[in-house]
Amino acid sequence: MLKISSGIILVLLSLNLLAQNKLTLNECRQMALETNKKILMAEEHKLAATSVKKFTRTQYLPNFAANGGYMRTNKEFNLLSENIFLPVIPSEAIKNGKLNELAFLNNPSLLAETFELDGSGNIMLDENGDYIFKNYSYLPADEVKFGFKNIYSANIGMIQPIFTGGKIKQLNNLADQGEDMMQAKKQIAEHEVLYETDEYYWKVISLQEKVVLTQSYKKRIEQLIDDLNNLYQEGIITNNDLLRAKVKLSEVELKMLKASNGLQMARMALNQVIGLPVDSVVVLSDSLETNYQIPVDVDYTQMALSDRPEISLMNTTLEMAKSGEKLMKSRYMPNVGLTANYMFMNPSPYNGFKEEFGADWNIGVFVNIPLFHWGDKIHTVDAMRHERNAAELKSIETEELITLQVKQTIYKYTESVKKVELSKTALQQTEENLKLTRDNFDEGIVKATDLLEAQTMWQEAYSNLIDAKTENKLCETELLKVTGQLNK
Repeated sequence: MLKISSGIILVLLSLNLLAQNKLTLNECRQMALETNKKILMAEEHKLAATSVKKFTRTQYLPNFAANGGYMRTNKEFNLLSENIFLPVIPSEAIKNGKLNELAFLNNPSLLAETFELDGSGNIMLDENGDYIFKNYSYLPADEVKFGFKNIYSANIGMIQPIFTGGKIKQLNNLADQGEDMMQAKKQIAEHEVLYETDEYYWKVISLQEKVVLTQSYKKRIEQLIDDLNNLYQEGIITNNDLLRAKVKLSEVELKMLKASNGLQMARMALNQVIGLPVDSVVVLSDSLETNYQIPVDVDYTQMALSDRPEISLMNTTLEMAKSGEKLMKSRYMPNVGLTANYMFMNPSPYNGFKEEFGADWNIGVFVNIPLFHWGDKIHTVDAMRHERNAAELKSIETEELITLQVKQTIYKYTESVKKVELSKTALQQTEENLKLTRDNFDEGIVKATDLLEAQTMWQEAYSNLIDAKTENKLCETELLKVTGQLNK
């Protein structure tokens, strides 16, 4: 219980410190890189690809396996379908596994000892035309039956690939490229998260300034209502003029509510991106006043083509397509491997099939040569060739789109700089107009509606300047993103 209470106290203290300390944009970026879920997921995918890479390396090594089996049989094995009689032949009548006719000529009594002879001394034949021997040994079919109800087997073996036509090499290449692909995707995720961080960071600051602006605008309207109320009491203006000002005050209060709600939502979105609880209260220290000037002597297009992770991703995809094509071609090549086994069997075939375990070992080389399977290999090679061509076209298209994107972003940024300048000029003009209109109102030269309109124009010009500065900051971030420099 004490540990839980201590943990809660630490969390509360950390949140309190966040509320007291100001976070810079770089600090928010660093927090996002360390805690954002998208980046953590991308890192997990990269680690998975690394594990696959380690797995493919093991395919060069021998594979050891142990197997076991049990079989219960029903019928006995019968080696003979019927009883057989085997002729008994004297050894001197056999030469090189055949009857020695010369021995019979040299020893006529041997002929009588071996065959049945008729009255003329000729060898008697059976109905099939075969010799009838003098003596036979009897081999009954029942004596050569055998059967075992329970048969056990076990095997410990090893297979070592010797030659696979490049299959293992290409699998390793694909695994290496898969790891590179996940690394590029992680960098893309980092860019996206950093852009989101900048977007919400500047949105929070923008809405903070708009809330302050709306509060200032509200005070001006309230001051005007007090002045108009005095004029109405004196009978100088009508009640309609006072009502117009009150209606404008209601509109401003609604704008303030929307700005406050928008600010809270933007803060929660920023907290989610940088890994804080969504209800955390943080204070941001950067300001919209800092202007970023784009260097004119930098080749942004070349920088993007060199550093964008999308280029690395496309190049890796192309290499994977090439490795895939080589892998399909390797299926034409033979597979050669070395095998070694140590076997156990019960009943033992090495000792008269006694019910005991007998063991033996063997070693050998196997070769598998593919010959014909209705063109399946050539179809897969063609498929991978088309995939490689598509990857090459995609790589070219990506470079073209990135080049176009860089140009568009540069134009967009220069436009945002000009927009800030014009918004500042417009604000100065509305401030002068508001001051002049206020003076004329105090002197009774202009109506209250003119003053309300001048205040509205000032508020809109100020809001436009905040929007222009925010857009300029986001264009700066976008330029870093499209040139591959955002996480550097």
